Amino acid sequence: GVYTKVIQVPQDKPNYIGRFAPSPSGLLHLGSLVAAVGSYLQSKANKGEWLVRIEDLDPPREIAGATDAILQSLEAHGLHWDKDITYQSERTEIYQEVLDQLLHSHNAYPCSCSRKEIEVLAERGELGMIYPGTCRNGPTQTTRAHFSYRLRTKNAYIAFDDIRLGRRSQHLRREIGDFVIKRTDGYFAYQLAVVVDDALQGMTEIVRGEDLLPNTPRQIYLQIILGYPTPRYLHL
Repeated sequence: GVYTKVIQVPQDKPNYIGRFAPSPSGLLHLGSLVAAVGSYLQSKANKGEWLVRIEDLDPPREIAGATDAILQSLEAHGLHWDKDITYQSERTEIYQEVLDQLLHSHNAYPCSCSRKEIEVLAERGELGMIYPGTCRNGPTQTTRAHFSYRLRTKNAYIAFDDIRLGRRSQHLRREIGDFVIKRTDGYFAYQLAVVVDDALQGMTEIVRGEDLLPNTPRQIYLQIILGYPTPRYLHL
């Protein structure tokens, strides 16, 4: 079926919870600082909580000492978080439980395709290679030791209202195809982890950089599949 999600922006924002969620793949650069300040001010303007989550799910890309440096930069700019910091590296069992749920409901499947194999068959869209669904009915290379896991996008069309940018929409299968939620190297993908954590932490609004805007329809679709509430979105 066609999945459509249209987010209307309400005037009142009760029990506001926002967050800043940097990855320790580098120091806090200016763009990240803008996102941190924007999310902090939005939380305080709504008399809400502002949480910090360290998205340390990709050890090969992490830089030693980056987490401490990021937190020191936030404190140096007067950006003081509420509650304890959350580290995604400590939550992999939760992500695995959600992946198992998606596999059991046939909303996700194992994929044996390598990047090179996808490049041979796939069309290139504005957001990169559009996965052609090669393994949708089962892995084509069953002898491989490691698989990635993809979410079935079915015929999902997602539309939402960004607070700053207005209506945005995406037809997932046509524009990106079934997307990875756990990588071949065993690490969970950003798309899955961020959706799970935003839901479990009760986020009411996501304030982040516009560079992450193309990810939002995928994340809203995951929220629909998992039965999670959808927060409001504001891309700076």
